[in-house]
Amino acid sequence: MNTSKLEQAVSLHQEGKLEEAEQAYLDILVDEPENGEALKLLGVMACQKNNTEEGISYLEAAIEADPEVSEYHLVLGRALFEAGEYNDGINSVTKSGEIDPGRADVYATLGYFHQHIQNFPVAQRAYERAAVIEPDNVKFRVGAGLSAYFAGQADIASEYLSAAFEEDGSIHQACYGLALVKADAGDIGLAEELIAKAIALEPENPEYNRLQSQLSESASDKA
Repeated sequence: MNTSKLEQAVSLHQEGKLEEAEQAYLDILVDEPENGEALKLLGVMACQKNNTEEGISYLEAAIEADPEVSEYHLVLGRALFEAGEYNDGINSVTKSGEIDPGRADVYATLGYFHQHIQNFPVAQRAYERAAVIEPDNVKFRVGAGLSAYFAGQADIASEYLSAAFEEDGSIHQACYGLALVKADAGDIGLAEELIAKAIALEPENPEYNRLQSQLSESASDKA
C-alpha cells in the first residue's frame, strides 16, 4: 500500500475537497485495485454525497478485499441501516463486533439500531456492553437507561439516567429520559423542569415538545 498517497487523499477528504479526494482514491485503485482503505473511503464519501447505493457497493468491495477488518463491516452496517436495510445493517455491525469485540462504538451502534426498531431489551444490553468497554462514556449509560425505560424497567432506567444527569446535565436525552421516569412516578413538576431543560438543549425535537404539552395538560388537570 502506498501510504503517502492514501494520507494525501485522506487529507483532501478531511478538508472537504471531495472531488479531488475522490480522484486521489481512484488513482490509488488503478495501482492497487484491492486497496481496502481506498475502497472504504470511497464508500464513505459516496454516502456523504447521498449516493448510498454506490457507497454500499464500495464498502462491500472493501470487505471482499479484506474481510477481517472490523471497521469495514461497521461502516457498511451503518450505510445499510441508513438505506432502510435494517436486518442486513445489524448483521454487518454484529460481524464487526465478532472481529473486534473490544470496540465500544460497535455496541453503541447496535444499541442505536435496536432502539430505532424498538427492540429495547437488546438495545439495552448493547449499550451496557459499550459502557463496560468505555465506562467513562456517559452517553452509553444514557442509551442503556432510555432502552431500559422503554423495555419497562423503570427502576434500572432511573438509576442509569440519574447517575448520567448528575455527571453531565447537558445531555438532552438524559433530561428527557428522567422526565419520563418522574412523570410516571407522579412528580409532574420535576418532570416539567427536566423536559424544559431538554428542550433548551434541543429545541427542535418534536418528541420533547410533545411531552412538554402532555405534562402541561396533566398539571392543569390536577390544578
